[in-house]
Amino acid sequence: MTLANRQWLSPFMRQSRQEGRGDADAALLAPDARQAAALRPGPPILLVTVDTEAEFDWEGPFLRSLTSVRNVREQQAAQAIYDRFGVRPTYFVDYAVATQPEGYLPLCDIAQSGRCEIGAHLHPWITPPLTEELGERSSFSQNLPVALQRDKLARLTDAIHANFGTRPVCYRAGRLGIGEEAAEILAELGYEIDSSVLSGIDMRRRHGPDFRRALDRPYWFGRGGRLLEIPVTCGFVGLLSCPAGSRAIGVDLYHRLRQPLLHRLHVPGVFARLRLLEQIPLSPEGVGFAELRRLTRILLGRGQRVFVLMYHSSSLLPGNTQYVRSQLQLSSFLRTIEQYLELFLGEMGGVTMTSSELHAVLLQSQDVTKAAATVAAAAR
Repeated sequence: MTLANRQWLSPFMRQSRQEGRGDADAALLAPDARQAAALRPGPPILLVTVDTEAEFDWEGPFLRSLTSVRNVREQQAAQAIYDRFGVRPTYFVDYAVATQPEGYLPLCDIAQSGRCEIGAHLHPWITPPLTEELGERSSFSQNLPVALQRDKLARLTDAIHANFGTRPVCYRAGRLGIGEEAAEILAELGYEIDSSVLSGIDMRRRHGPDFRRALDRPYWFGRGGRLLEIPVTCGFVGLLSCPAGSRAIGVDLYHRLRQPLLHRLHVPGVFARLRLLEQIPLSPEGVGFAELRRLTRILLGRGQRVFVLMYHSSSLLPGNTQYVRSQLQLSSFLRTIEQYLELFLGEMGGVTMTSSELHAVLLQSQDVTKAAATVAAAAR
C-alpha cells in the first residue's frame, strides 16, 4: 500500500462490529438499492485482481487432467509493475494452484512479503470431491447441488490454508458461476467478501448466472447483509448506454442486441463502432489502454468510486489465452497495465486497496452512517 493509501485508510482500519444489520437474507443476484455499501467522499479506489488458475481451454471440454500451472511463475512480470506502483493485487487461486508447488510457491514468496492478498477461486471440474458429470453446465458451480458446492469450496479453502499459511476471506467463483446459495456457504467457511458478480451481464445461454439486476458497485448480501460483494467492473458506454439516467434501459437494450439472429448479423459490433452502445470490461484482456481510459472516465462521471481490474494468470504465458499469443502481445499486455496504473494513480488521483482493505473501509463507513442516523433521529 502506498503512503497516500495508508494516510487515507488510517481513520478506518480499526476493528468494526457488524451490529444492527438484522437477520434477513439480502439478495446477491438481484439486490435492493438499499444494500449498496456506503463510502465516504474521497478519491477513486482501484482493486487489481487476478484469476490465478490452471491452463485450460475456456470453451471446453472441461477435463480433470488439465491441471498445469506453468503460468504462475510468469506472474512476476506483472508483480514487478505492481511493486513499483505500490499495488497489492488479490490472486484468486484455484485448486490446481493451491495444491502444486509449481503453483503456490511463487505466490507464497509474494504473499509472505505482504505484497499481495490470496483469495479462493473454485473451478469445480478439478476440485474434489469429483463426483459430478463433466460438461459446460457443471463447470458453473451454482448448477451443482449445494452440499457438493460446499464440500468443494471447503477442500479448496483447506488447501489454501495448508500451503499458504492463511485462510482466505475473499472469493471469486470460477467462470463467475455463483448463485444465491453461495451466501450461506461462504459465511459458514469464514469468507467475508465475494467478487464474482459481473453487473449487467446475462450468462444464462451458457448455463451461467444472470447478473442483469445486480448493482455495479459494492453492496452487502447474505444473512443480515454480513457479506460484501465487490462486482468486477464492466461498463456499458455509448449514446444509448444510460438514456434518461436509467442504466437498466441500456442493459436491456444491450441484451436484446445480442439475440442470436442480431448477433449473427453483427449488429452489436455495428452499435459499438458507431459508439451507440457497447460493453467494456475493465481488463487488459482484449481491451486497449485508450478504451480502459474512456471507460474509467465515463464511470467516474456517473459517480462510480470503486474499480476492479481483472485478468487471468494464464494470459501471462503466451499461447494459453486468445488475448496473448506471442511475446510481442505479452509486452503490449503488460504495458497496458502499466499505463492504466499511471492514469488511475496519477492523473486521476486514485488510490489502491486489496479486497480486505476495502471491506474494512466500508464496514467503518457503514458504522459512521448508522451512528449519524441515530444522532439525527434522537435530535428530532
